[in-house]
Amino acid sequence: MEAIEPGAHRTGVVLAKAREAAGIDLADLARDTRIPLRHLKAIEADSHASLPALPYTIGFVKTFAKAVGLDPEAVATQFRGETSKLAHVPSLPSLEPLDERRLPSRGLVGTSLAVIVLIIAGLSAWGAGLFDPALPTTPVVVEAPPPAPAPEVTAPTGDIGVAAPAAAPTGVPTATPPPAVTGAGPVVLTANEDVWIKIYDRTTRTSAKIGILKAGESFAVPTDPPGLQLWTGKAGALTVTVNGKPIPPLGGPVQTVRDVSLVPADLLARAAPPPTPATPGSVAPAAARPGM
Repeated sequence: MEAIEPGAHRTGVVLAKAREAAGIDLADLARDTRIPLRHLKAIEADSHASLPALPYTIGFVKTFAKAVGLDPEAVATQFRGETSKLAHVPSLPSLEPLDERRLPSRGLVGTSLAVIVLIIAGLSAWGAGLFDPALPTTPVVVEAPPPAPAPEVTAPTGDIGVAAPAAAPTGVPTATPPPAVTGAGPVVLTANEDVWIKIYDRTTRTSAKIGILKAGESFAVPTDPPGLQLWTGKAGALTVTVNGKPIPPLGGPVQTVRDVSLVPADLLARAAPPPTPATPGSVAPAAARPGM
């Protein structure tokens, strides 16, 4: 995480500059962090009066800072020093005895507690992503058609000979199996300049790397969990290698790409040239047989 220079700028300016340097749109940041867009705009504008209670706002500021590669604790400390918002202080309860007739019944209390427990359990399950649709994982298998039997050529009457398979006509392309994918190995991302990246797993909603990758710095993509994906605002600023071999850039210098598979086989497939269609050739005439 990048540190910030205390007092250099207000918190909103520091966060806005880091977000713009990472090439992240404010709407995308709101969708990824689940912070309401109006709160993100208020934080960048240092409009503290329109923000919620201080504990919630501090949490939003930390999440914002982490998403753009800054030190969340340092940014939160600076924000506390700038804001005039105060933490909520609960009022002391009255010590006067209550009239028993005004107290709720035991049945009502039990029902209310059960409803509260169910609501908390539902919110916890929703936050853990249990209600999110699962990504399709069924592979598509393409079967090659069986080879056609070669035609037989029989010698003419009166000649001594046996049936022999006809030679394949010259110039006609024959079907060959596709080459096996080789060289699948570790995937390494190297930054040619400072670039914001996020390496994540959409199924588990976890991140293996999020923040600024410094110029010249490399990051080896872990193989566990499998199927990690890339999100970056400067696709052309990354050099991607598979088993030590570089592949073509994933996009332009300032192009934003998302959900790019970092599986070695998928990256090699992106780098492979498209198949060249075979040009039908002429069929050579059959050689004359002896005795004709």
